[in-house]
Amino acid sequence: MRTMFEDLQDRMIEGVLSVTGPKAELVPMVFDSPHSGLTIPDDFEPAVSAERVLVAADTHVDDLFSSAPGIGAPLLAAQFPRSFLDVNRSLLDMDKSMVGQPWPHPVRDSATARRGMGLMWRFAWGDELMHARPLTVEEAENRIIRYWQPYHRSLTGLLNAVYARFGRVYHINCHSMTAVGHAISSDPAGTLRDDICIGDMRGTSASAEFVELIADTLRGEGLSVALNKPFRGAELIEAYSNPAHGRHSVQFEINRRLYMDETTRQRTEGYDDLKAALARMNRVLADYARAQI
Repeated sequence: MRTMFEDLQDRMIEGVLSVTGPKAELVPMVFDSPHSGLTIPDDFEPAVSAERVLVAADTHVDDLFSSAPGIGAPLLAAQFPRSFLDVNRSLLDMDKSMVGQPWPHPVRDSATARRGMGLMWRFAWGDELMHARPLTVEEAENRIIRYWQPYHRSLTGLLNAVYARFGRVYHINCHSMTAVGHAISSDPAGTLRDDICIGDMRGTSASAEFVELIADTLRGEGLSVALNKPFRGAELIEAYSNPAHGRHSVQFEINRRLYMDETTRQRTEGYDDLKAALARMNRVLADYARAQI
């Protein structure tokens, strides 16, 4: 059985996840990138091309936040596409229409599942089907066991190990977003988005002071920042945050136009500058987190 602090060491589950442990003295922070995975599992039978499978991937986000271990914080990253299985969804967000048999587990009325972006994606984009056929119950359950559960166990282990050391933890849940709203997004198609969106479940997943520090630091870097618009956060901050007990989580969304071509997925001229700005922000946040001990 693993000890709590073994969760902070480098490790990998091939095709599932990787953890890069802290490379400096540990600070009370944890970073995770749940949607940057680009490895398409062998048992995935999409109805679309590999390019379409990966169109929603947070390409490069794990690299953009690769400064985290250098400030003393672990970085967890998924290796599989979110359209195959989205770890930033509750198990209750399963879209029953994805399965060709009665789904034997509880579900809830889920806005993301209704849009085709539930636990396993129904749509690639618009009304374009993602999967070539309905899944069996066994196939869907195996995805949960092999991918969802290990990711959540790993994140829980990291958060608990840091919390056990310091009595508090600051969690940055790292994502990217399209430059404008689209056919299956929560904001209307064509909506222009800010450079960065910080989601704190509308003030309930992190202290206002921590959120304001992130926003002010980013604005000091010349970036525009929105709070909870269009994303207030989802499962990975809702499930693991409890600010009253020193557990603070935010969902951090970067506008892709800042660093990549959304069609080719290639890095653009602004990539290195953005990565450097995020590294400076991470040092500011690490200093703040350390000062709260």
